[in-house]
Amino acid sequence: MVYYKGTDNSWGVVAKIFHWLIALLLFWQVATGISLHNMEFSPLKIGFIGLHKIFGTIIFTLIVIRLLWRFFNTHPNSKSLPKKHKLTSNLVHFFLYFLIISIPIQGTYMTWLGGSEVSMFGLIEIPSLVEMDFFLYQKHLKIHYYSAIILTSLFTLHILAALYHKLIIRDKYGVWGRMVFKK
Repeated sequence: MVYYKGTDNSWGVVAKIFHWLIALLLFWQVATGISLHNMEFSPLKIGFIGLHKIFGTIIFTLIVIRLLWRFFNTHPNSKSLPKKHKLTSNLVHFFLYFLIISIPIQGTYMTWLGGSEVSMFGLIEIPSLVEMDFFLYQKHLKIHYYSAIILTSLFTLHILAALYHKLIIRDKYGVWGRMVFKK
């Protein structure tokens, strides 16, 4: 039976779809962003910047919807999980969400500092709320880049923790099974 909402043993199919879709988009987004940081200015770079902005908007939108779903969704029972696992997991998830939300906001701010408006899927233009400032743009470009590096580190830690639960302790607490699609 497919459970769309969470149960005591699973986050439910909707939360899993959000999780894995956002994870895949983040892999692409971070790889593209790091590549952009190291590319020389060219028409190709301008094209990738446009795609990067579109994917950033998609990720931001999905994460907001996911957080709303998480708020209303039933959470799996984690009483058997050791306190240090719960604490570490909560901290990593908090900072993952913080970065996944703040990095697109940084990108929006950078776009405005660079003298452009922000477009939401080409449907809604969000006019600049700040004046163009190339000096601040360069400063915030570095902040945006290093935020992505920190996100990548936390993302890696999250993946390693999942693999630890799956491969080392053989999903003793059911952590792996809660977020994977079974049968």
